[in-house]
Formats: sequence, structure tokens, C-alpha cells
Amino acid sequence: MIQTIDIDKLHCVCSSGSRKDRIAYILYPMDMLTDWIGPAAEKYGVTIVVVTGMDWQNVFSPWAAPGVPEGDPDFKGESPEFLKLLQDSVVPQVEKALGMSADEERTLVGVSMSGLFALWQWMECDTFHSIASLSGSFWYDGFVDWMKSRAIPKKSGKGYFLLGDQESKSKVKAFSSVGADTREIIKLLSDAGIDIEFESVPGNHYSDPIPRLDKAFTALYSRAFTD
Repeated sequence: MIQTIDIDKLHCVCSSGSRKDRIAYILYPMDMLTDWIGPAAEKYGVTIVVVTGMDWQNVFSPWAAPGVPEGDPDFKGESPEFLKLLQDSVVPQVEKALGMSADEERTLVGVSMSGLFALWQWMECDTFHSIASLSGSFWYDGFVDWMKSRAIPKKSGKGYFLLGDQESKSKVKAFSSVGADTREIIKLLSDAGIDIEFESVPGNHYSDPIPRLDKAFTALYSRAFTD
């Protein structure tokens, strides 16, 4: 059954899985997953919540930075405020409405800028046990240097990363570093002992959105079939 919950300016579309101790939040740029989440929740044995309605460029930018491509509005760096909204309002209200277990395993799934946010918040807190970052915007100004400058925290969950094999061929210079940036980040996390899985898949930044989500959920929840 699909349930909708509106919190602040956010629209949350929810579908409960067979277990009450697993929940995945997907920060998505548009309302296009309603037909997918019901079958997916059943297939992967996890409650899925798709969150839309965000100010995409700004709430997923961890600090202020020049706009990309050149000439676009600057990023405002509102990730700390958005993380607080997730922690204080979205997560508790959604999980109360869905009757979730008090000790459930949370996953955060992000795409593009929200994929950047997913990793940033994982380095900042333990609200989410695992993350998936699909085509994460790791080209973001200063992000790789920030990762290299800090002690990588221990994580008992898993990080899943996916990138299209054409994404580094972008005509936008800033975007073209995403392949090298992603590999460097994966090495940092793996060297810190975190369980990391990376897939390079055919296509560019916008290719095959639903199959890519299925790859992430298969990697994160394949154990659901045997647990």
C-alpha cells in the first residue's frame, strides 16, 4: 500500500516492505517512482520512502561554492540545515506513521547532488546505517580535499557507489573529474575498512534511472532473501 506524508515542503511517498526493521529513504529530483516503490519494497524486503520537493541545488551542497556550469547560480551550502530537518522531522514523523521498529536499519539513497549529500552526512553522523550514491556529484568544489583532510569514521554499514562510464566525458570541465574523484573517494573509504561496492555501468548521468536503483537495492538488500 502506498502512503503519502507531507512534512514542511517535502513530499514523502512510502511503501512498506515485509519487515519492520529495514527502511530506505531515497532523495529524488522528481515524482516518478510511485509505480516502482511498491514492487521494489516487496522484492527487496525493505520499506521505501521517496522524498521529493527539495531545493535541489542548495540543500544538498555541504558548503557555499561557485555555480556549475559557469554562470549558474552559486550553491548556498544548506546541507547542515537539511540534515537537521531529516533528523528532527522527516525520519521521526515518517517512522512513527509507518509503525517502524525502534531499532530499524536505515539507508539513505541519493542521486547526483543528493548522492553527494548521502556521503557527506555519512561522514558527519550515524543517522543512516548504509548509503547508496548513484552518480554522486563528487566533483563538488573542495569535496575530495575535505574527505582527505578528515579522519574517516568507522561504519558498520555498507556504501554502494555507481557511476555511468560516459559521465567523465562531460563537456562541462568541472563534471569531467567525477570519475577520478569517485575512485579517490572509494579508495579512502575502503582503506578505512568500510564495506564498499562500486559499479561502473553503461551510459551518462541521466541513463537508466530505474535499473540503477535496482542495482543499488540488490547490492544493499540481497541478504534480505536469506535473512
